[in-house]
Amino acid sequence: MRMTQTNYFLILFLIIAGVVPQSKGQDGYPVPQKTEKLLFYFQRSHNKNTVVYELNTLPDGKINMNKPVNTYLIRYEEGGVKKELSFLQLRAFGIQWQLTDKAKESFILRFNSFRKREIYLLKSNLQACYRAYVKINGELSELTRMYIKSENNSLGIPLSVKFIEISGISLKNGENITEKYIP
Repeated sequence: MRMTQTNYFLILFLIIAGVVPQSKGQDGYPVPQKTEKLLFYFQRSHNKNTVVYELNTLPDGKINMNKPVNTYLIRYEEGGVKKELSFLQLRAFGIQWQLTDKAKESFILRFNSFRKREIYLLKSNLQACYRAYVKINGELSELTRMYIKSENNSLGIPLSVKFIEISGISLKNGENITEKYIP
């Protein structure tokens, strides 16, 4: 899907109008603190540690055009310590980005392990904040969180993915929306 000018302005309008509510986390899972930089987060069934995706800014507050998103792990099972992703975690949960419009500072993001679904990183000109947008059930939505349900072996190591749940806020009506994707 390519971002049309109409969709872009609809997104900006909904953000400016304050229609986009907060999402809630997976049942029983901690939710990362909402900040201006938080874009979305990813949780997994085998533990409550959370992969966080946040805007990467330069010291002057502008987006880092060479690396627009920082990704790290909050190890809730170790008291909420923030850690860099390991090599294997980066292969699974890391993202690639492509600048789509330098003037508007907009990007397309894709997961290293799942490149089919495009995530749009766009800036609101009036609020000067960034949000991540994706199609959920065919509707353009603000991406807030993802959850992966996997089947584990006896050691607790994930062996196969049962489903991925993608959640966000519909830009059409401002309501929470969820899609369960089975790979």
